[in-house]
Amino acid sequence: MSLWPNLTGGEAIDLMGRLRGGTGDRAAYAARRARLVAAFELDPRKKGRAYSKGNRQKVALIAAFATPADLYIFDEPTSGLDPLMEVRFAREVARVKEEGATVLLSSHILSEVERLCDRVSIVRAGRTVETGTLADLRHLTRTSVEFAAEGVDPARVAAIPGAADFAVEQGRVRFLIDSDRVAAALPALAALDVHGLTVAPPSLEELFLRHYGDLVPASDAEGATGRGAA
Repeated sequence: MSLWPNLTGGEAIDLMGRLRGGTGDRAAYAARRARLVAAFELDPRKKGRAYSKGNRQKVALIAAFATPADLYIFDEPTSGLDPLMEVRFAREVARVKEEGATVLLSSHILSEVERLCDRVSIVRAGRTVETGTLADLRHLTRTSVEFAAEGVDPARVAAIPGAADFAVEQGRVRFLIDSDRVAAALPALAALDVHGLTVAPPSLEELFLRHYGDLVPASDAEGATGRGAA
């Protein structure tokens, strides 16, 4: 985010607000602006040249949210923000959504997308390769099932209908199963009297790597797949 170096943060916010026609109702605009400045803990009196990357990002976010709109478009909006400010941003997204607005969010922070978005599109080389709700996308992929290996016959686990990529690592049994077959596998797991059962749908990161995994060395892809955030 670049700002005019000789304008204060407050002046930049007001200038962008006027350009968007959002300052007509001065009292309402002033109230929104003041609330957002407090929420994002911005000092609006400093010049643009004096702001850190995170504070420049705050100026842009305050300017965006200070003017009501039907559509908000954010590109990597939390870049440079600390975790507390990321929470404040998520609250503002929820607020404008509640007011009926649509938010289009482009981000490589996949945990953020997973937390905030109702629908997800994965783009590769300028083309949408997959789109839908997370539930839709997960339905087309496989779910991870894990439990304690102690006292469990591996052969019986491998015989569960639909189980694939069976492995035993660090005292845990793990296998993958098509998401729409999980319910059918639960009686078999109950019969095995398994303990410490964890059933985890694929993360957005795993869905993403389905389309970009060929660009990632195998060792890197294996390490990334198990994390909840990029």
